[in-house]
Amino acid sequence: MNEALARLRSNLSVDVAAIAVLLGLTAAVAAGAIVPVISARAAHRQLREQLDADRAATRTLREQHADLEFNLARLESDLKATRVEVEPVARLNSRLSRLTESASKRKLALDRVAPEPAQRAAKATLVPIRIEGRGAFLDSRDWIADLRSEFPDVAVAGFQIARDKANPAEAASFSFDLVWYAAPSAQTAPKK
Repeated sequence: MNEALARLRSNLSVDVAAIAVLLGLTAAVAAGAIVPVISARAAHRQLREQLDADRAATRTLREQHADLEFNLARLESDLKATRVEVEPVARLNSRLSRLTESASKRKLALDRVAPEPAQRAAKATLVPIRIEGRGAFLDSRDWIADLRSEFPDVAVAGFQIARDKANPAEAASFSFDLVWYAAPSAQTAPKK
């Protein structure tokens, strides 16, 4: 029995050493092959999530870009539609006659149409025009409202409309201060 026990002990020490070597090899294989695969999968998953987030951000940016392009096209179209061809100051008499015709269509009597000296501005020549007259209160009110559509290059700087207390439905006197934005006058080069 002693002999069998001694043989068992010698075999057991070899078996334990073999098991230890196998466990060491398994740990080495796990560390060398399995851990990098798990790390690579985690990195791949993280990259996939980042890619999905970047794709969503790209979709959002493309939608915003499309919206901006649409708005830009609409604004350019609106700008072309509202473009005003300005006339030179030399056409002042024509402008005054057109203002007078417009007022007469509203059955307004103009007592005074007086342009003031032109003033240079950065992108236009400003011509103040003072208009005074009489007519129905509602017609004078409507005429000042219509000036913007009829004359897009004329701004209303100020106005007064006063009803006649004796006949409030019909009679009113008015005065309008207009500014005509004419084409910029040609700059003459200084003489040397």
